[in-house]
Amino acid sequence: MSNPSIAKAAVLLFSSALSLTLLAGCVTDRRMVSPYEARARREAAIEQQPVRQPARPTPQPGVRQPEPMDSARPAESVVDNDVLMPALTLINDRIFSYEQKLNSWKELNRRAASLHLDQDQVDRINSCRQQLHDILLGYNALHQRLLGKRSISSAQLLAGSALLDLEKRDIEYLESDCSRLLADGGETPQWIEGSRSSAVRKAAEEISDAAGKAEYDRVITLYEKLPLAPGVEAPFEATYQYGIALMKNHREADARKIFSDLLAAIRKKDQAQREFRLMQLLGDLNFGLDVYDAARERYEEIMRIYKDLGEKNEWARQQLAALKVSDQQGEEVKAYAALLRSYLAYNPDRDGFKVVQQAEKFVETYPYSPVSSSADYIVEESRKLAEKWFSDLMARVDALEKEKKFQEALLLIERIPRDILPLDKQEELKTRTGELTTAESIAIETERLVREQALQENWNTAMTHLEAREYDKAIEAFSKLLGTTYDARARARIDEAARLAAQEDRQRAAELFVRANRTHDQQSRIKLLLASRNLLQGILVKYPQSELIDKVKRNLARIEEELKAIDPALLTGPETVEGRRPAGEAGAGVTASPGMEPLTRPAVEPAAPSFGGDGVQGPAGNSAAP
Repeated sequence: MSNPSIAKAAVLLFSSALSLTLLAGCVTDRRMVSPYEARARREAAIEQQPVRQPARPTPQPGVRQPEPMDSARPAESVVDNDVLMPALTLINDRIFSYEQKLNSWKELNRRAASLHLDQDQVDRINSCRQQLHDILLGYNALHQRLLGKRSISSAQLLAGSALLDLEKRDIEYLESDCSRLLADGGETPQWIEGSRSSAVRKAAEEISDAAGKAEYDRVITLYEKLPLAPGVEAPFEATYQYGIALMKNHREADARKIFSDLLAAIRKKDQAQREFRLMQLLGDLNFGLDVYDAARERYEEIMRIYKDLGEKNEWARQQLAALKVSDQQGEEVKAYAALLRSYLAYNPDRDGFKVVQQAEKFVETYPYSPVSSSADYIVEESRKLAEKWFSDLMARVDALEKEKKFQEALLLIERIPRDILPLDKQEELKTRTGELTTAESIAIETERLVREQALQENWNTAMTHLEAREYDKAIEAFSKLLGTTYDARARARIDEAARLAAQEDRQRAAELFVRANRTHDQQSRIKLLLASRNLLQGILVKYPQSELIDKVKRNLARIEEELKAIDPALLTGPETVEGRRPAGEAGAGVTASPGMEPLTRPAVEPAAPSFGGDGVQGPAGNSAAP
């Protein structure tokens, strides 16, 4: 159904008819479409039994008959058969219709590559095909379930509930774009033709953009991938730019073929405004390719058609003058043909000033040539193009220098072949290379000085922390200097800070240990021992490079012996960084104990108490600078 309103009406009619049949038990005499071959074997077995059913039309080839009902079934089975037969017939009709549509979608998907579809179009086809496939599965499942029913109520209930969902999905599909996307007769759908036309227009715009940037290789690639339908021509400008790109890539023979076809095409359409441009191009290409007779014919044609336009005729007149003496002045004409071919294929990025030099040499060698004016024009135009190319190149170099991308600028200069430049331009590049090298050296030295200054400031900050006995901050600051010119000095200071921090923490742990041995309160003693143990464990974690590690381990073993003697469970509970246990455990809340000092490093160095026979020394003096 190509018209959505007709499709909707048909489905609604189908829905209404089926609902009335199921509710009222009306008998509808319709032909049934043959279902899948997968049911044939089971249905054949059923048909071998005695059959009792209403009269039906004579079977026809390719048309499925409803499944016979068992004559041995109760009376209500006859009524059930009257209800189910039209429902099965209508469902089979939908199955057949959707099978045809699914085949059409599969065929369209198979042709996707040849139709040059983009990814969005391919996704659209796949989505519609999947939607239709799901509906078809639903109808097949309903048909299969209805065939096995034996009572009126269950058949009506099943048909009424399952069919509602299928009706809704069926109508949604027929009202969606999917039902309008397929074309009749296997032709390419109009929406694909429209999309392909849009793709061609977009590609033509990209070709125009690439041609404006002199990206001739890209022009050729884009044009040769145009998604053109059979018999459809590419836009004139895109084809013209393709011919120019071929010519610029020294594929003059291919370009001549393109321009000849374009000239024939526009003459059929009576587009005279484009004719002169193509005629002159073809004349020059033939001249440059030494096809003198064809070139002469084109120039004479220009003289004849545009005889009243002297300015347009002047070029053709000079070209004809040179061709008339081609037999007597063969070398001169060949030299001019080579110059003309180079000028037509001129690409500044590749040729630089080569065409300028070639044209100047021709004028110098043949000052009285009949095409001297044409040669002068080529000198002037090619020099203008070459100078613009060189100026743009130097502007890019200047921009890279401002961004301090000296290596990119130098590489850009280095990639320019010197043989496409005159001597003065070569000297200019040489001077510019020296300037860039000097600027890069200055930038590198400036950056080094800035970096050294930052390192010195970092060193001074680290030393300030060390002198203030902020050992952890000092270690963090010195660590930032690793891998720099301060690496060796920073490592030495890190070791010094770690030694001093470990020494201070060990001294504090010793003080707590002594206080624990002096107290008579068991809970206070436990808290002091755990706090001392925590400080020593912290030394092992934070300052593993300290030279006191062995002594710290012996001190830690001594404390753990004391704790084990009190209660071995004290050594198995979790600890926190501050030495506190979770609330409710033995030894929790060290800082909350009456009369205890906070577990921080003292501002004034205390006297060194005894700790298991190991003396604890105070911090050594610190150097202020490396």
